[in-house]
This record gives sequence, C-alpha cells and structure tokens, in this order.
Amino acid sequence: MQGLTLISAASERQGDYESTLTIEGIDADGTLHLTTSADLPDPAGGKQRPVSFNRGVRSEDRKDARTYKYLFSVGEEEFPGTTAIGTSAAVIADLRASGQATVTLDGQMGGLAGMVSGLLGMLPGDAADKSTAGEYLSAGGIVRAVESKPVAYPMIVNDALVSLSAWHLRGSFEQAGRTVPVEWYVSDDPANALTLRFAFGKDKLEITRISFPLDDPDKALEASLAKERRAVIYGIYFDFNSASIKPSSEVTLRAIAEVMKKNPDWSLNIEGHTDNIGGDIQNRDLSARRAAAVRVALLQRGIGEGRLATAGFGASVPRATNTTLAGRARNRRVELTRQ
Repeated sequence: MQGLTLISAASERQGDYESTLTIEGIDADGTLHLTTSADLPDPAGGKQRPVSFNRGVRSEDRKDARTYKYLFSVGEEEFPGTTAIGTSAAVIADLRASGQATVTLDGQMGGLAGMVSGLLGMLPGDAADKSTAGEYLSAGGIVRAVESKPVAYPMIVNDALVSLSAWHLRGSFEQAGRTVPVEWYVSDDPANALTLRFAFGKDKLEITRISFPLDDPDKALEASLAKERRAVIYGIYFDFNSASIKPSSEVTLRAIAEVMKKNPDWSLNIEGHTDNIGGDIQNRDLSARRAAAVRVALLQRGIGEGRLATAGFGASVPRATNTTLAGRARNRRVELTRQ
C-alpha cells in the first residue's frame, strides 16, 4: 500500500531514536519505491545528522526472490533478485509448506556502511564496541520456524495495539569461517511479508509501529475521545531529544484539529510522555515542551486557546516496559484527554 510506513527503534548510548521506511510509490506492475530516513544522534553530543536512502523493489522479486537485502544506500537503486522490507511470497509459501526456507541475508552496503552504522538499530551504541562497524551479515542458509505455526506478534498499527500473525525463525549461517546466529520475525502475509524484528549477527532491527493512510483519519480518534475520553497518539513525531515537531506529523495534527472543530464543546488536555532514558527532571521537561508544541500546532490550525491545556509526565506513566526498544517506543507518546 502506498504510504505504508514502518517505524523502527534504534538505540545509542545517548538515547533511543527512530527511523522510518515508507512506500513512496507503487508502479502499475507492483514495483515498490521505498524511502528510509532517520536523524542519527551525534556521539559527540552535537546536532543530529539527517540521512535518507531510496530503494526500488521489483514486483517479480516480491514474488520469488530469496535474498533479503536489508541495507541500501543513497540514490534510488534496484538490486535484481532481492527484497528490501521483508521477504517474498515464495519464502512464505515454503514456511507454510514445510516450516523452513532457504534464504540469503545481504547486509553489504559498500563505503557508506561505516557512516550509518547506527541506522535501523544496527550495532547499538550501548554495546560500546565500534570496532566491528561494517561487519554486516551476507550469507545464505536455512531458517526454520521455532513454533509449528505463526505466532501472535504485538504491534502498534495506526495508534492501536494489535496482534499480527508472524513466523518466528531461527538459523545458523556460516560467514568467513564463523557461525552467525539468525533470529527473525516476519509477517505471515505473502503480499506483505514484512520484517518485524531481526537479529542477524551484530545487525539488529525492531519495528515498533506501522501506519498507513486512512480514508477518514479522524474517525477513530473522535470515537475514542467520545467513548473513552482519551486517545493515545503515536503519529506526532519529534526531532531527537527535542520538542520540534516533524512535518510528517501533519496528518495527525490535522485530524485532531478536525475533531475539535466538529465538537466545539470539547476541551483537551495534551499530555507528553517519554521513556526512562535520561533523568527524571530532563524527561519531565522534554515531555512538557512536547505537549506545549502540540498545543501551539493546534492553535495554528484554528483551535481556540481556552480549549487546550498541557501537562508533561516524563516517564512516570509508562504503557510498556522500559527494558526493550519496543517498550520504550510505546512509552514515547502524546495522549489526549477530553475534559
């Protein structure tokens, strides 16, 4: 689906950050055009560094390819015989038939690999050892299903926590005379066999949220505020460790404004929430500034000043564990409470 966006969590010593991968276009024959981007934190504490890569995936490869090229670099390129955001329908068919499949995992990215060693959660900084930068997995072997059938995999999809059906796979691949462990969760959908999480040797990726365009994006938000008087919002994106709202938040901000205009008697408290990385004072300040930024954005979209209040809770009201990347990502959110 055009506009489908995968949000992945990455970890560095100075904190977590997120990257996005979006299907920007789909040709008539089913070829995908992808863009992945992130604001990489500076290890020296300076300004984050924006990076953006593009990739095309041919329709025939989405059906039959058995090589998953999970890294790609600048300039839109096609790599015939490979997939990008997951695997192919043929691999899913093998898993359904026999519980195993032969695949190649290709993490080679040329000279740019060292520059983006943090992108998509690879070589996390908390491992402290950067001497392995560039040692990306490129090897083939057999992955086998850990369970006899797909498992329920929790995922936030368009701000709702749902269970996706996913294959849990493991394997041991040989690369340059050493054994590389493989663990992989991939959605059980031949048309969209998305990677949800992997650990390929030192390379790691964890998708924390999936979003896609809705015909009526404010409908679910309005229903939640009407019934529950509360809505959890993940579609407002901020710069790393900042209250600056990213342009990709526009759809969500517009939906909130439309709901408020349709319900002129409603008032909202905008709550900012963070994970527990960093000190309590820092997190409360960051969450308060982010809530205030959302308020300003809604004022700019025509919502009356007296209808919007803010509060910053820092990490004091978690919705998930702070011990995992996915849990921390679910805790970084905005919540709306109808007064």
